[in-house]
Amino acid sequence: MDSLALSLFLFTIIYHNTFSSYASHLSYTDYCASVVPNSTPNFSKFKVFPPSQLHHGYYIGGIYRRDGQKHFSLEIKNAHETDVAGILYVGAWFTIRTGTWYHRVHHHHENMWNNNHFPRFLTFSLDGFWSESSGMLCMVGTETDDTPQLELLEVVLKLYNVVSSRRNISTLITGSLESTSSEHEVSYFEPISLFIFPTIDYEFTLDAKETKKEYAGEGEVIPGFPINPVRFCSNISSMIDDIYDLQYQSECNAAKNCSPIGGDANKLPSYMSVNSLVCSDVKQRVKILMEFGNYNSGSRLSFHPNSTLVGEGWWDEEKNQLSVAVCHILGMEESIISVHVGDCSTRVSMRFPMIWSINDASSIMGHIWSIKSSGDSSYFKRIVLKSHQDKREIISGIKYEYRFLEKVRKYCPRQRSLKNKGIGYPDVYSSDMKFDMGVEYREQIIAWGFSIPFAVNDQLLNLDQNSAPNSSHTQQFISSNSSLYNVSYQIGLGLTLDAKLGEKKSLFSATQIDVDFSAEGIYNAEAGTLCMVGCRNLGSQNQIPTTDFLDCEILVLFQFQQSKSKNSGAYIRGSIKSMRNNSDPLYFNPLKLNTIVYYITKGDQILRKVYMERIMSLVWTTLLCVFVAFQLYHVKRNPDTVPLIFFVMLSITTFGKLISLVLNFHSFFSQNDYAKKKHLFGEWLALTEVSVMIISMITLLLLLQLLKLTWSARKTGIIHKGLLIAKIKKVLCVIFPLHVAGLLCALLVFRNSTTDV
Repeated sequence: MDSLALSLFLFTIIYHNTFSSYASHLSYTDYCASVVPNSTPNFSKFKVFPPSQLHHGYYIGGIYRRDGQKHFSLEIKNAHETDVAGILYVGAWFTIRTGTWYHRVHHHHENMWNNNHFPRFLTFSLDGFWSESSGMLCMVGTETDDTPQLELLEVVLKLYNVVSSRRNISTLITGSLESTSSEHEVSYFEPISLFIFPTIDYEFTLDAKETKKEYAGEGEVIPGFPINPVRFCSNISSMIDDIYDLQYQSECNAAKNCSPIGGDANKLPSYMSVNSLVCSDVKQRVKILMEFGNYNSGSRLSFHPNSTLVGEGWWDEEKNQLSVAVCHILGMEESIISVHVGDCSTRVSMRFPMIWSINDASSIMGHIWSIKSSGDSSYFKRIVLKSHQDKREIISGIKYEYRFLEKVRKYCPRQRSLKNKGIGYPDVYSSDMKFDMGVEYREQIIAWGFSIPFAVNDQLLNLDQNSAPNSSHTQQFISSNSSLYNVSYQIGLGLTLDAKLGEKKSLFSATQIDVDFSAEGIYNAEAGTLCMVGCRNLGSQNQIPTTDFLDCEILVLFQFQQSKSKNSGAYIRGSIKSMRNNSDPLYFNPLKLNTIVYYITKGDQILRKVYMERIMSLVWTTLLCVFVAFQLYHVKRNPDTVPLIFFVMLSITTFGKLISLVLNFHSFFSQNDYAKKKHLFGEWLALTEVSVMIISMITLLLLLQLLKLTWSARKTGIIHKGLLIAKIKKVLCVIFPLHVAGLLCALLVFRNSTTDV
């Protein structure tokens, strides 16, 4: 008993001394007395902090310049009674995720960003007081991290509405984190606004029966999957925590009467992210946080109260959908103390469709709308939401429904099956059905793309690999032939950076460099043909894809090449063309498609061609050198034959060899060109080029010697003119047919090579 009393006495002395020394350095009275009065803590009387021991929240402003999720946590480490009833002394750890922080320093009336930056996480040790009656918490403290390049950070934390009663959808804790340094100091940072959505002791208060009638105006929707009530929370959280693409009515050209969050009249949110906060398996309810943003604004997934909504959702067993009543965060234009949750006039529905199609292939679909009258300033038109992430692996039993098989039969040519022993085409479930490709126009690659099988017959394929589904097919095949399959594809094309769009009727444009297709059709496994009808969205990314904004007059053809080896890869050639008339404004010029394997094969062919050319050049140069050497040996033994040498042809040959040698020298001494060839074709080809250059130099010297002897013999020797002409005619009769034959062979080879490409 005595030892316990001694321990409590020492603990009290240590705590009291620590708080006293700390308070003398950073005075609580100077920064917090006006919020919660200073009291004398009784360190021998421990208390449990009534609101919660741990809080997680979001923040805005301050020194965090990068976009992204801005999180912080407040962990209560101890709480003690004080000499004033209803006031507790509280110690806590405050941890904030910083990313990259920069100091804004005021120097000579100018704002400058200091190059020093904080670590990724900062932790502060805080002490202060909490008032139960006002719900205010004020604390002061310093950072605990050892950051030698920075001065010690001293801060003041103020939180409002930290109540001990049960929380509901309107409960929101707000506050601020401020620096105690002056503006000209390096350790100063601008104030940070804090937002906490409490999750402990949460009470769902919205009346589902009262708001259920507000969901009657959705019209006909695709039936959704039911959800297991036993594991409601685990299932619903894994499904709805996602990013959703928003699609507006076609007449929404500005934010007026279209945006669920107001704001800039020229910018509609392009996505909505959902994060579940609290869930109840018994009541089948969930509290969610909805954040709206724009893909192109640079503020993706960045919290801001003006674009954040909080809501309560319940599972509607009759419609198999999650119905959510959503509220706004108001009062930001005034002060952080006045921020509150209100205006719960927004409704959201989410369902998990049982049937997917070419235009409706999303794991989650739903709507967002306002229940206010159309004349209200905050009213907005109904918005379609579709999950951005494909979660088909989580949902089992999804069926695919084809819409354009009749059109496929009309436009796709029938191919005969080519049955050759040992030669076949890819199985419909093999990995060769998924391929990357290049897009050609006028023999130039203008884009790269991909083709991924989405469904075979009425069964969706797995995301990671193509595999045959275990369940039986419920939709009939297009014929009794087992080699014919209904297939659906997702196709994406992206324009290259150096592509030139000189044509008006191009699939691409300066504002649309990426084109995505959804296509469905028929794969003939015996003929190796894949013929599909595709659809592309013509409107902006934020418009509902109605028939007015979809172009489904697109024909996609692929022809698989026969392969003897299973590991040789898929060699596929194809095309994308418009089925519209040339005068139609939606018509675009046809494009050729080739798989990446084609370009790899083509590159191998070019490499083999280069090797062959260098070998032939080496052989030809060596033979020429040998023949010229033999010629010199012959004229030395028979000097009387020197005047009979055809001087003009010898001069042309010598001059041609000189030009070739000069070009080879230029290539050799150009380090960039030599290094490029060495990198592309290897050491052997570079060595061959050097050998050709050396042999060419020797040949040139021999030709110059022969030319000199011929010229000297012509000047000093006597030869009959008629005999010389006769000799020249004989030479021409032999040389001319050989040159003509060589030219014809070259033309024939060139013609065959162009027809094969």
